[in-house]
Amino acid sequence: MKTPTIRAAVVALLLLPVAACAGSPQKGATGADRDTLVWASSAAPNSLDIAHGFNNASTTIQLAVLDTMVTLDAKGAPAPGLATSWTQPTPDSYEFTLRKAVTFTDGSPLTADDAAYSLSRHLDPAVASQAASYFTTVKKAEAVGTDKVRVTLARPNPAFLSVAAIAWQVVPRKLAEAHPRDLGSPEVGTIGTGPFKVVKFSLTSGTVLERNESYWGPKPALRRVEIKSISDAETLRMAVRSGEVDATDGLNARDARKWTNLPGVTTSFYPGNNIAYLSLAVGNGPLKDVHVRRAIAHAVDRQALTTLMTGGHGTTARAMLPMPQMTALYGDDTPKFPDHPFDLAAAKAELAKSAYPDGFTMAVPYSSGSDGATVMQAVSADLAKIGIKLTMEPSPGDRYIAMLMDHKGLGVQYVNLSYGTPEPIEVLPDMVGRAAAKPQGFNFSGYGSAELDARLDALSEATGQERQDQVTALLTEIGEQVPYVPLFHMDNGIALRDGFTATGLSVWNPNFFVVIRPAGK
Repeated sequence: MKTPTIRAAVVALLLLPVAACAGSPQKGATGADRDTLVWASSAAPNSLDIAHGFNNASTTIQLAVLDTMVTLDAKGAPAPGLATSWTQPTPDSYEFTLRKAVTFTDGSPLTADDAAYSLSRHLDPAVASQAASYFTTVKKAEAVGTDKVRVTLARPNPAFLSVAAIAWQVVPRKLAEAHPRDLGSPEVGTIGTGPFKVVKFSLTSGTVLERNESYWGPKPALRRVEIKSISDAETLRMAVRSGEVDATDGLNARDARKWTNLPGVTTSFYPGNNIAYLSLAVGNGPLKDVHVRRAIAHAVDRQALTTLMTGGHGTTARAMLPMPQMTALYGDDTPKFPDHPFDLAAAKAELAKSAYPDGFTMAVPYSSGSDGATVMQAVSADLAKIGIKLTMEPSPGDRYIAMLMDHKGLGVQYVNLSYGTPEPIEVLPDMVGRAAAKPQGFNFSGYGSAELDARLDALSEATGQERQDQVTALLTEIGEQVPYVPLFHMDNGIALRDGFTATGLSVWNPNFFVVIRPAGK
């Protein structure tokens, strides 16, 4: 079974912090130049094409330059983009009506053929698109007349519109067809219909965007955006403090206090579509015993971990879904899932029911010098109180990630994953799908069955109350069987120098250069 996922952030989240710096300092915009923003990201973009640059630094720029056919509103529901409307003639097809009189920044008109090709190119092995997994249910995309695009799916997929809002970026067919592998590179660049256009893109000296004066939608308040990368956290903070940088999303919530105390700087936080958790390898020795797993869940002080790791900018997780997905699915009526609150007496009682009433010792590899190291050290101290001794085995970050993705030495692992859509079907196959329990998959617990795979298949086509009920049942089983211990959700944040403000920040609207504006405008 294949489902769309965004998991690229796992490596960054497991390996933080890292060090290095790219880009030369530039003076922040002031006075008459306040409509120029100097932005710094914590990593360098590698491509302006999502097919070859599906990472935070690259997609931040792509969102400003390339429109998608549909977008997501503040609640995560599909909304018009380059398509003004759409219908669903059959359960496995969509027909989109293209917005009229839209042009690319080179002056050429947007056509239905451009829009259709921009989707179908991700299915072409010659393109080798990093977004291909988003569109595994797409059979074909084709222009119908001059203003319509028909998408035919291999089977019904209610998540398709949410997926399209992330990855169906529209580019000119002529340009994309001529550059299947290097569209978006510094040598080729890209052309879009979005609120900004690219005037410079260099892997070493940064990117410059200018406002697209022919944009079909509301014009952004910023005239120019200069983008650099500063990957060392303290160097980045000092660049913002000095005014060399006006804004960044390179905040680690754990270090929020360092940022909130900077003079002349305002920080804004909003829920991130992520979840941090412990994975318990259910095929490994004592972890085969559900009572051991429940004992571990009761013994870990999740509230203390949340405070330690999010600096007050996060929430304790109660179920195995990111909080924005929970809100999009349930609204204000979230069910109460099986939970194992911090309770050492309950932990000892569960352990007493197991085959290991006096505890046990288990080797635990982890990434040294990372957030994962901090979490695992705290978890080790908690579990020692009930007789479970974790023998900590530090490993360099890259080696640890390779071992983790090869599913070697799995036991008790800290994982922090970020996702891109409001759809639970993006997450749950990673948690309980058997395909994801193989090397390079994200089911590090190994929990799964043919019956669960069938339920995931059914969920991928479910809508309405049926979809909600199926997710509830899956989350309930995970809560009862404890292949995972949900820990916390971490907020996203940006820092802005005085003279700039941001309104409408949302996990579903990460187009920073549209929501940021000079103060007073």
